[in-house]
Amino acid sequence: MRLPCLCKCYMRKLSISQLPVHRRPVRRRRGLPEPGFFPLKSLHWCVSFDLAGLFVTPPQSTQRDNAVCVPEKDASSMPRPSRKSKRPGSHLGLKHETPSFSASPWISRLIVAVLAVGLTWMFWWPLWQGGGLIGGDLYPYYFPQKVFLAESLQSGVLPLWNPWVGFGYPVLGESQTAALYPPNLLLYSMWPVNDAYNLSQLGHYILAFIGAVLLGRRLGLSLAGALLAATVFVYGWFPARICLEWAIIGGAWFVWILWGATGYLQTGRQRYLMLTGLFLGLDLLAGHYNLAFITLLTLVPLALLVPRLPSVEATPESAANGRKVQRLRLGGLGVALIAGFLVAGVQLVPTWELKSVSQRQQVNEVFAPTYGHLPVTALSQLWNPWAWYAAEQPMDQMLGGGGWAVPALTNQAEAQFYLGLIPLALAVLGLALPRLRRDLKIAHPFGWLALTVIALFFATGWPIAWMSSVPGFGFFRGPGRYSMTAALAIAVLAGASFDALLRRFQMTSRGTAFVTSLVIAVTAADLWAASRQYQFQSGPFFGRQVFYATLLNDPPINHLHESELRKYFLEQGDNTRLYAPGQNIPSLLHVSALPVYLGLGPEIYESKEIRVDFTQTDPAAIADAVARLRRFGVTHLLLEQPLDISLWPVKSIGAIIDPFLNRALARSEPYYFYQVQDSPGRVSANGGIQSVKVEANSVQVEAGKNQSGTVTLRDLAYPGWKLNPSAAATGSEPCDELFRCGELKNAESTKDSRTLTWTYRPASVFWGSVLSLIGTLLLIAIAWKPRTHGGATGSVSKT
Repeated sequence: MRLPCLCKCYMRKLSISQLPVHRRPVRRRRGLPEPGFFPLKSLHWCVSFDLAGLFVTPPQSTQRDNAVCVPEKDASSMPRPSRKSKRPGSHLGLKHETPSFSASPWISRLIVAVLAVGLTWMFWWPLWQGGGLIGGDLYPYYFPQKVFLAESLQSGVLPLWNPWVGFGYPVLGESQTAALYPPNLLLYSMWPVNDAYNLSQLGHYILAFIGAVLLGRRLGLSLAGALLAATVFVYGWFPARICLEWAIIGGAWFVWILWGATGYLQTGRQRYLMLTGLFLGLDLLAGHYNLAFITLLTLVPLALLVPRLPSVEATPESAANGRKVQRLRLGGLGVALIAGFLVAGVQLVPTWELKSVSQRQQVNEVFAPTYGHLPVTALSQLWNPWAWYAAEQPMDQMLGGGGWAVPALTNQAEAQFYLGLIPLALAVLGLALPRLRRDLKIAHPFGWLALTVIALFFATGWPIAWMSSVPGFGFFRGPGRYSMTAALAIAVLAGASFDALLRRFQMTSRGTAFVTSLVIAVTAADLWAASRQYQFQSGPFFGRQVFYATLLNDPPINHLHESELRKYFLEQGDNTRLYAPGQNIPSLLHVSALPVYLGLGPEIYESKEIRVDFTQTDPAAIADAVARLRRFGVTHLLLEQPLDISLWPVKSIGAIIDPFLNRALARSEPYYFYQVQDSPGRVSANGGIQSVKVEANSVQVEAGKNQSGTVTLRDLAYPGWKLNPSAAATGSEPCDELFRCGELKNAESTKDSRTLTWTYRPASVFWGSVLSLIGTLLLIAIAWKPRTHGGATGSVSKT
């Protein structure tokens, strides 16, 4: 039998936060501590419990009932614990902290790690087995970028320009290739594309779960509550968006940035400040700025919601300077965020350059910031998910028919918002029941409710419609993504309410472990079923349809090198351009392909001039279409329907069922392959072109020996492209208001080289690199500088 851990406290003009604490383990023996340990007058016993009742810890909440002070009594008059009682201090009538699974921090970490990995297996088991994903933007957008990145890195080149999508685009400016994101540099240079993509997604799910657990602990949740909150947040909001690569990547850094900021605001330790800036820099280098923008907006109310840690060495002077210390910490946090922006400068500066010539220069029919909102009526998903996910009518149609919606389109992935019925009930009960609300260990519960309401209001799209001219708000689409912040707030409230219930029932450690495991298992199963929209096909396709995405054992990308079309274009050389359906998918065939699909790209790609209607039969319309195709250097057509070759000046190559392309576009019928007659190709000159070699950052053209005049390269005349000076070329300038041209000199002898080389050396990347270097040095300085802003000596709750 053992007595509860005790600490002394003075009751004369001393607050709870001023309690001196004995931090060493109390000896396991009967009786009271040595008499010299206690003051002679005004003695009270103050009891506080930690994770396993083995260490005395400072109270962790602003509520005064965290520590119970008992008037001084003789040792013999103090009640002794019952032999049947297994909870230390229960004979004193104390209010207990949440029981935990284990006194060992290593076992707690093991539990977090096992659950983090186990949930990824539960939701995405085919990815662990070498399978893959298809659907949504995966093949039209992300895989063309990743294949290009992998081929470049594995050949020893850092790609700055993608020459295969349309007329090309700047890789760092467009940003979502994430060519400088450290995990991508490692994964795509070492593994096959499909394996690298799977590892990235699974790794960020694990990273997000661990970060959410640590953030919950920082906010005052016990291990049980933090595990529940992490499950709700990570597997409630993100699975429906698995077809969007950036979702879980941005979400992972979202919780880690909040964790770093919370740690710094609580303790003032420079390591948290440095990590906050570093995490923001990594988030921006990952390429999707919208979630990073939402993260920064979430930091504003977070500064008000972070619970302050009590200091065991507090003095009246330090208490009087509390507000000043907080202001200094907020200033330090601002410096760290600036450093994070600077670290990502090598990508942000090219993005700013691209924005000035992109489709996002202004709000118009091409770019609508309110696209992808969460309709007000769709909020009923929270408590009635089956009415949306299991209805006879497709969810996309239901989203378009609701009231109170902004006049813009949306889709089911952007508008999904379901976090489980048990977590929702816990969050509501924790706020609605006064007795339960008093037991919540998070600071400002109604502040978290207000954050939820504000985030959901922004998710409806109405504030974005009103604030489209405000910097930042008018640059992004998808207001429904603001619901990520609401998901975190509800998850925190659910975890805090769960903790309060566990404390109220005063369960043993085993009971706590059982109840926590049961609640998390039921919640995970609920979220798993909702992510499958309650459609469970039998056989090998069981549980594989996740909103727009499908989990496959054998994804199409594994058959890329079997493609007959890819082999054909490799033999034809680089002076070709293909017009084909599938957005950017045909660019995987090692050919420059039109039309183009980019989130942020040159404005020409959204022009109707690039779109060609092959169903028309009017000779004048056909002549105009053919003229545009030739102007753009299109040499081949790949169409879903056959052309009338008597009307179109094309040569039929044949009907093709491609091992890769048909799988990627889920088409069982053949494609019809044509060659455009009299097309000048990607590069043209008066005397003809002998060869064209296109690489990530350069284009090399070999002209005829006796040729002179203008050489036209039908790639974008984008800032940073320069024609290397040589004996053959006299200069380079934009031609046709869109493409690049070079002038060939007259050959003085037949031995003179007739090679023109264009190289991409953008000034924006240089100056961005300078900013990244400055940001890195600033983060190092932050980490090196000792803590100065009155750090608290307390620690977060170990319960």
